[in-house]
Amino acid sequence: MKRFTTAVVLALLASLLTAAPARAAGTATVLDRFGRTINGYGVQLVDWEGYLANPYIELTVRPPTDVPFPVTIDLKAEGTSRLMMDLPSQLTATGATKRLTFANSSEQKTFKLAIHSKRAAGQDELHTLRLSVRADNNTTYTQTMPIRVQQDQKTAIEPTIPINFDYRYDNITGYFTNPAFRTAAEEGVKDWYRFFNLQPFDTVAVGAETNHLPGNDWQNSINVTNNAAYNGMWVYFRGIQTPYSTGYPANNGRYHTRNGQQLPGPIHRSTAMIFEYDEAGKQLFTSLADEDWYRTEIAGSVLDVHGLVMHEYGHAIAYHSDWAGMRNFVSTGGVNDAEVTAYQGRAVALDSSYHIPATSPYWDRLSGQSGGWNHLFPTRRWMLTKLALLVAENAGWPLNRNLTPFLTPSIVTTSLPNAPTGQAYQHKLTAKGGVPFYDWRVTGGALPAGLTLDRFTGTLSGTPSTAGTYAFTVELRDYDSQSAPVTRTFQFTVGNGNGSGNLALNASPSCSFTSSWESCAAINTGGDPASSNTGAPNQGNRWGTWPQQGQQWAELTWPSAQTISRSQVYFFADGDGVGLPASWRLQFWNGSAYVDVPGATGYPTVANQYNTVTFPPVSTTRLRVLLQSVPNLSTGLLEVKAFS
Repeated sequence: MKRFTTAVVLALLASLLTAAPARAAGTATVLDRFGRTINGYGVQLVDWEGYLANPYIELTVRPPTDVPFPVTIDLKAEGTSRLMMDLPSQLTATGATKRLTFANSSEQKTFKLAIHSKRAAGQDELHTLRLSVRADNNTTYTQTMPIRVQQDQKTAIEPTIPINFDYRYDNITGYFTNPAFRTAAEEGVKDWYRFFNLQPFDTVAVGAETNHLPGNDWQNSINVTNNAAYNGMWVYFRGIQTPYSTGYPANNGRYHTRNGQQLPGPIHRSTAMIFEYDEAGKQLFTSLADEDWYRTEIAGSVLDVHGLVMHEYGHAIAYHSDWAGMRNFVSTGGVNDAEVTAYQGRAVALDSSYHIPATSPYWDRLSGQSGGWNHLFPTRRWMLTKLALLVAENAGWPLNRNLTPFLTPSIVTTSLPNAPTGQAYQHKLTAKGGVPFYDWRVTGGALPAGLTLDRFTGTLSGTPSTAGTYAFTVELRDYDSQSAPVTRTFQFTVGNGNGSGNLALNASPSCSFTSSWESCAAINTGGDPASSNTGAPNQGNRWGTWPQQGQQWAELTWPSAQTISRSQVYFFADGDGVGLPASWRLQFWNGSAYVDVPGATGYPTVANQYNTVTFPPVSTTRLRVLLQSVPNLSTGLLEVKAFS
C-alpha cells in the first residue's frame, strides 16, 4: 500500500480547498430553452405595449443532487402582483407562487413565468425569483435570481383617430353614470384602436349614420343616429338588465372614405357596446390600477368592467358576421390567413359565435392567454392578444406594424468600434423584435484573442492582445421557438491596422511594370503616406508605371497561406502623368489561377487616403491589386496593406 506523509496529505487538502468553488449545497439549477444556466444572470421578461398580453418564458428546474429526496421547491416571483406562473399557481399582492415536487435527482420540471401588462407607461423593472428548496430531512435552502422586465411602452400610445362615446341611451340601468365605470369601459374600447394604423376618415354629417340599440331581453329596440359630425368612430354605450352583453357594428358601411376615395372594406363607422349585469353576489370591478389586476383572479366574486367590455366590444370591431372580411375568414376556416397560421402554428377557425375557440390549442401561442375565462395562467382580466389582433385584421383594420409585438427579430448594431491593443474593451450589441430574452453566439469566424461575447447581454468585452482585422459572424436567437435565427457578420479591428496586424509586411512584392525611377518594393513598407503625391523619383518610396497605360498589377506573395478579409490601398497620383485608376479590384490565388475576392464591399478610388475593401475571409498565398488606368495616364501605388 502506498503511504502518504502528513505533508502530502495537507498539500492535497490545500489543493482541494483552493480549486474552483463548488456549487453551494442544496442549490437547484434553472435552465432556459437554449440550455443556458440562468442562476447567475436571472430572467428577462418583456412588457409589450402595455395593453396586450405579454409573452411568457419557459424554464427548466433541476433539483439539487446533494440532499435527501423527495424534494419540494417553492417558487416565488416577487416584487409586483403582475408577476404570474402557469397553473397550478397562485397570484398574490406581491407576486406569484408555485410548488414543484421531485422524487429523485434525475427528475426535471418546467414552469412558465410571465408578467401582466402595465397600462401606465414607465421604465424597466427589476424583481426577484426566489426558490425555496426543502429536502426530505426538512432542511431548507434558499436561492434568488433577478427578474428583469423590459418595458417597451416608455410613453403611452393612444388611438390615432377620434372615438366619440355616446351615453344618451344609457337610460335603463344607468351603469355609465358612474365615472369609474365609464372610464374602465372607454379604455376597453380604446385598447383595440391603440393597435390599428389609422388616419381620420371623411366627416360623417350629423344624423347620417344610423344604428339600433336593444332594450331588456333584446326587445323594444330603438333606432339611433349621431348627434354630432365626426371623422373617427362613433360608439354607443347602453346598459341593460338581461340576458347578456355584446357588441356589434351598424350594418351599412357607407362612410368608409378618405379624401373622397373609397377604402377597402366596408368599414362600419358606428358600433354599439351593450353591457348586462344581473349576477347576484358579484361586485362590479372598475379599477384600472396596475397592481389591482390580480384581484380579478378571485373566481365568482368580481365582474371586471374593463375586461368584459374589451372582450365584448371585439364583436363590434371585428368578430361579427356583419364584417365581410370576417365572414370570409369563418367560411374558409381561417386557412386563407397565412400570417395567422404561421403565428399560431395552425389554422384558427372561429366558432359559430365568432369567438376564437377557448381550448388550449387556440390560446395565444406566445402569451398563453385567450379571449375567454380559460388560460394557461390563473384566470384574471380578459386582455387583447397578438393572435386576436392578427385575426381582427381580416375585418379591414390595418395593424400598426411599428409596435414591438409585430417586429421580427433583428440585430440593430451594424458596426463595431475599433479596440486598442492591450486595453480593456466593451461594446454591447443591440437587437429588437421577437421575444427579447435573447441568446447571442459567434457562429462563424472567431473573436480576437482576449475577447468574449456574453450570451445573455450581447456584450463584447475583454482585453484584445493581437493587432489586426478580424471577421466573425454573430447569431441572434429570441425566445420564440418558431423564430428563425438571424445573423450579422462584423469586421473588427484591433489596434490601428498597422504593426503585426498588417500581413503585407511579411510578403514579397512583385509588379507588372515599374518605371526605372520607381520601386515595386515600396508597396508594403508599412508606412502611412501623407498624400497621394508623396515621394520623389529614385527614392524607392512609390511604385509607378509611367509611361505604361491600361491594365497593371501589383501582388504580394507569402511563403505560407494567409487568411485575409480586408485590404487597404493608397494610390499614387502626381498630377504629371500618373493618376488615380479608372477602376481596380482585388484578386487572390486559388491554387491554380487568380480570381476576384468574393463579396467585396466596393472599390473606392479616392486620393490622399487609404481605400478600404472588406470581403469574406479567403485563404491564399498571393494577393493581387489589379488596376485599370484612365486614358492617357499611367497608374501607381504608395502602399498596400492586408489583414485577417
